[in-house]
Amino acid sequence: MQYTGSIDNRGILEIIRRSCSYVDARLMNHGYRVAYIVSEMLKPYFHEDARKIRDVCFLALLHDIGAYKTDEISKMLQFDTDDVLAHSVYGYLFIKYFSPLKKLSGAILLHHATWQVLEHSEVFPEGIRLLAQVIHVADRIDVAMEVQHLTWEETAALLKKGSGTKFSPVIADLALACDFHTPFEGDTDAESLFFQLFSEIPLTQDEITDYLKMLIFTIDFRSRHTVTHTITTTTISAELAKRMGMNEEECNQIICGSMLHDLGKIGIPVEILEYPGKLSPQAMNIMRTHVDITEKIFGDVIEDTVKSLALRHHEKLDGSGYPRGLAADDLSTGERIVAIADIISALSGTRSYKTAFSKDKICTIITEMKDAGLIDAAIVELMISDYDEIMEETRIQCQPILDIYVLIQKDFDRISQAMTVDDIAGMKAVF
Repeated sequence: MQYTGSIDNRGILEIIRRSCSYVDARLMNHGYRVAYIVSEMLKPYFHEDARKIRDVCFLALLHDIGAYKTDEISKMLQFDTDDVLAHSVYGYLFIKYFSPLKKLSGAILLHHATWQVLEHSEVFPEGIRLLAQVIHVADRIDVAMEVQHLTWEETAALLKKGSGTKFSPVIADLALACDFHTPFEGDTDAESLFFQLFSEIPLTQDEITDYLKMLIFTIDFRSRHTVTHTITTTTISAELAKRMGMNEEECNQIICGSMLHDLGKIGIPVEILEYPGKLSPQAMNIMRTHVDITEKIFGDVIEDTVKSLALRHHEKLDGSGYPRGLAADDLSTGERIVAIADIISALSGTRSYKTAFSKDKICTIITEMKDAGLIDAAIVELMISDYDEIMEETRIQCQPILDIYVLIQKDFDRISQAMTVDDIAGMKAVF
């Protein structure tokens, strides 16, 4: 599963920024501002290692990605924090397994640990401990100024007071040497310089894919029932496209669109995503907004063809689908493929209230939908005729993701038992 579209560093930054903002309104642009603060703190070292600084800024942007799996946000947004381990562990694991930043991921695990805890630890390399402090200090600056509405002078006083205990004196001094009087957002000169730093070393195609996968699996890993939904939808889409004789470019676009089709679910409340039964009309209306949220996250970063493939997976040929009520004349073959793949993925997967449907039941359901004029007849017939081969390839593609899901759950339990924010000695066996 590789994203082959054209996205630059700024585009990925914007997608991550908007995605994280939908986790919780209180985190709106928090990671973006923390990344900026980090960039200012590390600016004197930029020309020594531009790639490392770029990666650290991406790490700062993502530092709270694990909050999507926890209920710790209120505690995170206080200047003095404790008992906020869960989101740090999940964030560490998502970045370790799904991002290009594996070597730096330990800093996310420790980004709420105080310096008096980290200073003499032999468990973590010095570079990781200092990097964790860079993110910690930047995070606390943003919380103080944007959430608690303190002035820069008041924030600086807190940094000085905590220097040597909460904060590394070296890192605190890096922050104190900066001038954060002017809010970053709205300062066009500051934003321009920030994006220039981000773009100095372009991301590779593999790095872009890894960042997108991390966002996708952050959503899919919310529940054991949805772990393989995206990879199943993508694999079925790709197999159908190849069997229909589509060229390489068309197949790649379909892979990209199906890969991104549920990104907006990051903005849907977990109680709706995991509801054990049929949703009420009110809850269904909220669920349906995931398509609109996906569109907002894309902005103008995703190319139009891929965008349409992702956004039209709930449209029906008779115009009864959502969100636009498009009909057959409006829907391309690729869009019809992704829609059918999404349906089969849902039917073949488990839920808290149902087991996976059998081949016969799935084929019956999609045949009934075809006969009702809802989905494409030719694609349905191809799916039924090649069902076993397509689903076997899907099983093969899903297994590594299932293995990582199990590993992350085990790692989370093991790490959580081995450490607290104030006791990291037990981490030697798991880091």
